[in-house]
Amino acid sequence: MKKLFYAIVLTALVPFNHFGQEISLKGKELFGGLEARQIGPALMSGRIIDVENHPTNARIIYLGAAGGGVWKSNDSGTTFNPIFDDYAQSIGVVKLDPKNPDDVIWVGTGEIWTRNSVSIGDGLYKSEDGGSNWKKIGFEKSERISSIVINPNNTDEMYVGVLGALWSDSEERGVYKSSDGGKTWENILYKGLATGAADLIMDPNDPSTLYASMWEFRRSGWGFTSGGKTSALYKSVDSGKTWNKIHNGFPKGALGRIAIAIAPNNSNILYSVLETGEKATNGLWKSSNAGESWEHLNNDFGLTVRPFYFSRITVDPKNSDVIIKGGLNGSISRDGGKTFKSLGNMHSDIHDVVFDINNSDILYSGTDGGMYRSWNGGTTFEIVENLPLSQFYHISVDNETPYNVYGGLQDNGSWYGPSSSPGGVNARDWNSVGYGDGFRVLKASN
Repeated sequence: MKKLFYAIVLTALVPFNHFGQEISLKGKELFGGLEARQIGPALMSGRIIDVENHPTNARIIYLGAAGGGVWKSNDSGTTFNPIFDDYAQSIGVVKLDPKNPDDVIWVGTGEIWTRNSVSIGDGLYKSEDGGSNWKKIGFEKSERISSIVINPNNTDEMYVGVLGALWSDSEERGVYKSSDGGKTWENILYKGLATGAADLIMDPNDPSTLYASMWEFRRSGWGFTSGGKTSALYKSVDSGKTWNKIHNGFPKGALGRIAIAIAPNNSNILYSVLETGEKATNGLWKSSNAGESWEHLNNDFGLTVRPFYFSRITVDPKNSDVIIKGGLNGSISRDGGKTFKSLGNMHSDIHDVVFDINNSDILYSGTDGGMYRSWNGGTTFEIVENLPLSQFYHISVDNETPYNVYGGLQDNGSWYGPSSSPGGVNARDWNSVGYGDGFRVLKASN
């Protein structure tokens, strides 16, 4: 009976992660007509991987979660609704079709911030009705898709960056191109079984120009290796037919993860954050000539901390001197990268930040503790409440009546709450018993 309780509670608590999905798909086989119910908690949120703006409607925002699927907001982030619950719940990237953003949505699955407790994805998905229905396009063995870029002038031409497997070699890695809207794909940049595409961007003013960051990496049960001879930054000016390494000015030797961003209002300005292993050369690099040469600007701690986990650069679409880098607290520069300061107070571990398409004072930030909004250019932030994205490492129950449920969450503490309550279990019924990364929570028997 106790084992049955564990299965029921786990299904109820974690309906948004990959394991929860497997349970729900086999629910009738396991439990007959017994259905899971949501009991919370909703006091905290969870890790957000990617934030995507609608290109013409500032009120519409999408987010992809580490273990909670894809969510959509129609009211500038005030409320969100899930649109991907029946599919892989670990997300790498969300992308809207530039010509038909209301209907056509692409989702690449599999978390790309490669901590030791990440889930995998199962390929690339497409919706043609605004997220009501989805079909899988391919890349079933990719495990992690980092990037999707689409030619705004010809949306049949698109590219996918595949990061690939974390714990082993895999052939499905690198940059892929489709010229027929995703029906067929060609691998156009491949650097080996251990090297994937960490970043892939398109020049917004010239869709034939692409930049790709290739990263050699491997996690094992006893360690993590970031970087190698095949980690490099590449550029193509012929829609991916040929690629050239653009390292003029970069330090010699093996590199780790490389972040890359382009200033939307000036395509000649590129920003890159390098993992070099040397304090003097780590951090932010800048090119003012579209990658022909680079200069080192800054190696602040906020730019260099845990580069395998924080590798996203965002440039203000209206001002190329305003740069934001994900990190422990997030870093913002208003002088072209010469100096940085931390973003306003929010949950630590910032993975993605986007600017409102019309007003750069409005920012949306995806963190280990959910989504935050700023109305004053990143000086202060407020949390977007009731996004149930928390990731339980472990749960247990006691023998009380009603029994209590105990659990530890990734970066969101440890909690316990009742299995039932008059009027239903509410947020106020849950109690904190620890901070930081939670894990096992057990109640001592009397």
